Amino acid sequence: MSAQAQAWALAQQIVTEPTARHVLLVLAGYAGQDGRGAHPTAARLAQDTGLHERTVRAKLVALEAENIIRRDRELAAYLERRGVPKAICYDLMLDNDTAPPVPLVAVGATQTMDLAA
Repeated sequence: MSAQAQAWALAQQIVTEPTARHVLLVLAGYAGQDGRGAHPTAARLAQDTGLHERTVRAKLVALEAENIIRRDRELAAYLERRGVPKAICYDLMLDNDTAPPVPLVAVGATQTMDLAA
């Protein structure tokens, strides 16, 4: 789980539709600190969000169309070679200029981190 990716998902201002924002936030929880490598199934996202799987899939397509997320085909191919059938992997577009800088302070730290830079 990545607090940085989730903070970015909360701070970005492109996705205004609440259901899509919810899917994005939950997906961000599966991404790495750099926003890459999220690969929960649509069924898993549906379970996590409380939404119907069809709704989750539609919101993922919409997020891709808005260039908020993109499919990571290389990671998907790697996972399929390792026995994960039909893996679909997503990277969050953390470098997208539509999100304001998110100050993150680690426990006990005094420096902040600008995720948009």
